[in-house]
This record gives sequence, structure tokens and C-alpha cells, in this order.
Amino acid sequence: MERVLREGAFTGQTHVVTGAGQGIGRSVAGALAAHGASVALVDLDEGRLKEVQAEIAGTGAPEPVVAAANVTDEDAVKAAVATTLEATGQINGVVNVAGVTRDARIAKKSYEDFKLVLAVHLHGTFLFTREVAAQHWHPLFKENGNQPLDDGVNRFILNFSSVSARNGNIGQIDYTAAKGAIEAATRTTAREFSSYRARVNAIAPGPVNTPMLAEVGEAGIRAMGAATLVGRIAEPEDISNFICALADRRTSGYVTGQVFQVNGGMYLA
Repeated sequence: MERVLREGAFTGQTHVVTGAGQGIGRSVAGALAAHGASVALVDLDEGRLKEVQAEIAGTGAPEPVVAAANVTDEDAVKAAVATTLEATGQINGVVNVAGVTRDARIAKKSYEDFKLVLAVHLHGTFLFTREVAAQHWHPLFKENGNQPLDDGVNRFILNFSSVSARNGNIGQIDYTAAKGAIEAATRTTAREFSSYRARVNAIAPGPVNTPMLAEVGEAGIRAMGAATLVGRIAEPEDISNFICALADRRTSGYVTGQVFQVNGGMYLA
């Protein structure tokens, strides 16, 4: 993958990416690795993660860690974070990408689908955020005499909201509710993690050309592209390039607690 930052921008760092088996998460993992990061790949499908691992290692980037996990399973998330720390000795950042949709209008929405969508997006974001703090960053803070970690180490959390959190979207009460909650959680986490000197931000993409979006069909995708000011839907690289900029202390070291509307002008905040 083509670099957008200086060579080796993330050398010596470990970044966890959820939803890394396909789509945006796969693109994010590749982009971070292209800049030197050791990436921990998280998704349900271990076989798919091993394909991504081989693909990234084949570019000459550091071989990623495979940490297959259901992001809604507390014990699995704990184990994934522990596996990453055991393999690399540190975690510098987390990109919470994992998501699902189960679209149906409210009158026909099953409670099970509603709970599943909230769990993957919101609960998964919370669990990975908590475990990286509990297993790694907070112990460092305690060892530092409960003083801010002014050690110059890059630490960040990047969460995924959606343009739908502001616009709403028919058939997606669960998805939009989860994304709105993630924006609120991002602001709270930014305040709580300031002592770790961890920057916590979120991005809110519009439609992105991924397998999930393909279910909409070509006509629907064309209509979505026409609804943007740039005249097209996003490619995964549009999102992963921006993620790299937010993950880098040199470009975004003074930015935290923000939600960035990366939607091609579909929604003007």
C-alpha cells in the first residue's frame, strides 16, 4: 500500500485493528503496517485474518499478530489484548472498526438484531478501549506515581461513527444509535485518557466501497455517490489514509475528543 506519511512513521509501535478481515479494517491494517507498525488483526474469521497477515507480511512490513476474537465477548477481547501484549510488549493504539448491519424498519426490527448491532459497534468499542487501558496504559500510569505519562510515547484510540449518526437512516435505528453513542463515548474517553496522554478521536464516514455496501446494489451506490459533494462514494483507502494522519503524533498530536466528518460533503457539520 502506498504511504501517505513519512517512511517508518509508526516503526516500533503496535496498533490493534478490529474488523481487520475485510473492507475498511483490512485497508486500515495495511496502511498502518506500510508505515512500520506491528498490527494486531482482530476479527471473527481466523482464516481470513491469516490471509491478511500473509498479504501484509508479503509487502515487507512487520508480520501482523493474529488475534481472532468476537468483539462482543468480554473474555475473548481480554485474551486478544493479552495476546498482543505478549507478542509485542506494548500497544500504542486501537482502531475500532468492527461493525455489522441488520437493516429493518422499527416496526419489523427484531430485538435480537437490535442488540447484536449495538453490541458489535458500541460494546466492542468499549471492551477494546477498556482492556488496553486496564492491561497496559493504567498500570504504566500507576507505576508513574499516578502522574500523566509525559514520556513522548504515541498513544491513541480511533473510533468509527458514521454520517448516519447525524443524518439518521431509515431501517438503521440500531446502527445510528450505536454510532451516536460512540461519538459520546469518544468524548468521555478523551477526558479520562488524558492522563495517559492518549488522544481519542472518531471519524464519521459516509458510504464506503466495501462488501457490506455491495448489498445496496449499483443503483443505490450511484445515488449515494450523487448525494456527496465530491460525486462519489469513498474507497477504503480514503478512510485508511485519514486514519494514518490521526494516528500520527506529528500530524495530529494536538487533536483529541473530536469527531471528523469524512463523508465527501454528504453531511456538513
